[in-house]
Amino acid sequence: MLKLRSIDEGCLEAAAKLLREGFPSRSLAFWQRGLRRLADHNRTLGEPSVGTFLMAGEKPVGILLAIPRQDTVTGRRIVNLSSWYVEEAHRWSAARLMIAALRDEDTIYTDLTPTQAAAEVNARFGFRTFDTKVHLLALPWTAIVGRRRNRLMALEAVPHGAIHEELMRDLAKHRELGCIVTIVAAAGRYCPVVFDIKPRKHIPTARVVFAESTDLVMDNLAGLSRMLMLRGVPFMTLQVDEGASLPHSVLLRNGMCYQVRGEWDARKIDELYSERVLLKV
Repeated sequence: MLKLRSIDEGCLEAAAKLLREGFPSRSLAFWQRGLRRLADHNRTLGEPSVGTFLMAGEKPVGILLAIPRQDTVTGRRIVNLSSWYVEEAHRWSAARLMIAALRDEDTIYTDLTPTQAAAEVNARFGFRTFDTKVHLLALPWTAIVGRRRNRLMALEAVPHGAIHEELMRDLAKHRELGCIVTIVAAAGRYCPVVFDIKPRKHIPTARVVFAESTDLVMDNLAGLSRMLMLRGVPFMTLQVDEGASLPHSVLLRNGMCYQVRGEWDARKIDELYSERVLLKV
């Protein structure tokens, strides 16, 4: 008989091995590092589990990771679901993992990197789908031709109280996790922009994981480009709506999507504490 089991810190190695089986393009060490970061994050929130196993006897045959956080504006709980995999012989029970994960009606649930199969199942559970594509920008070029609307400033230079205290803590934590954090000072407002850095073909590439809008990034593209280049990052990727155009860029990948169940501002780029940051996918 199949049953569900929470994945506590004593089960991380078993989780890494199952994820290696389900996503063979990633190494065992990749999953071990990512799960350790996820467990450390969840522990700070008092969450002992990083997700759920589907068990056949004492053997894990399915997995779904859960990354919780609190929205600093609304106070609502957000749970990012990730890395859903069930061995082929047991896929008829895969939905049990989703049913268990979606038990709180007041929580906002997201899946930022669904496979096609996961997206179809998510839709049956009430997730809305946002079709997207990813563009690549060469920063030496955009530093010259990009817009220069506002000035950038360091996180430490933000006036006290100008940014919500909990968001300031989140920004500082993301910097500890290896992200680059900067602030756009715009007409008396202080707007954070967060970049996750990961190699693409061995070249450091920044991905925007937090900003109030794509327009904010594009309106300040020249300054952001120079700031990233000073930190040794020559490329940036930006996810936009499927129908949007993005000047000074090339299309890197289309036919993508993310999914949400609950209230969501689609203008905002919000991948804080997501698998992008913690798992580096």
